[in-house]
Amino acid sequence: MSVQTPTLPPMTGGPSPASGPTPPPRNRSLRIALLTIGSALVLLLVGVGILQLVQSAADANRGDGSGSYSAAGPFDTLEVDVSAAAVTVAYADVSEPRFDFDSGGSSLHFDQRMLGDTLRVTVGDRGWWPIRLFDVTSLGDATLAVTLPRDAEPLGLDVDSSAGSVRVDGDFADLSLESSAGDVELSGSADSLHLETSAGRITATDLDVSGPVVAETSAGDTDLSFATLPSSISVDSSAGTVRVALPDGEYEIRTDTSLGTVQLGLPSTPGAERVYSFETSAGDLVLTPAP
Repeated sequence: MSVQTPTLPPMTGGPSPASGPTPPPRNRSLRIALLTIGSALVLLLVGVGILQLVQSAADANRGDGSGSYSAAGPFDTLEVDVSAAAVTVAYADVSEPRFDFDSGGSSLHFDQRMLGDTLRVTVGDRGWWPIRLFDVTSLGDATLAVTLPRDAEPLGLDVDSSAGSVRVDGDFADLSLESSAGDVELSGSADSLHLETSAGRITATDLDVSGPVVAETSAGDTDLSFATLPSSISVDSSAGTVRVALPDGEYEIRTDTSLGTVQLGLPSTPGAERVYSFETSAGDLVLTPAP
């Protein structure tokens, strides 16, 4: 009697013989991240576009802010704060202060309010969308002309322009003129004087200042001509030529320039009560007698 050994069926599901190196898996995480970022940017651009359209419609409903305005009330000091407009201030034969604003086709508007004895005038964008991306309408040729009654002088004046020239003529109490990007021009008198521009030229002629004078410019020339002697002078220019004309008198002159020449055409009296300091980092210093 013979015994037959049963034949087992072939096994399946086991590992197949290696047929070569397995290619590395694709970097799916990187693709997902790029798709997510791209989708977010598209949504951001669409959202900004919608907000800009809404803002433009709001500007159209408000209309052009150009016009002639009277003062909101009597004041001893005038503060002018403009975001992108040229400012002129002068006295004239008028019965009350007048503010003539031309938006120049921009989205800027005129506003004013009383703060005690100070009138604060602002020229800016009143839109609720704080960052107007891709909007160049606020960079037009906007201007603000301030006309003050002659019988009101001297008033205190503080002008601050983010982008635009500042021109002032007349007699004032404490006077401060500042422009972040634009020229500053002045003629007249003041109890004290502060002039500043980050990128622009400072020009002041026939100045009659009894108190201290401070002039600062980061990039631009400074030209000052005095009719009388201030109590003190401090002029600082980071990059630009400084020219100052002074009348006769006793004053100590101090000069400092890192890269430039000094032309001292005036006598200096060491230990004098009046001290006049002139400094430039990169530029010449020229001091001459007043004409």
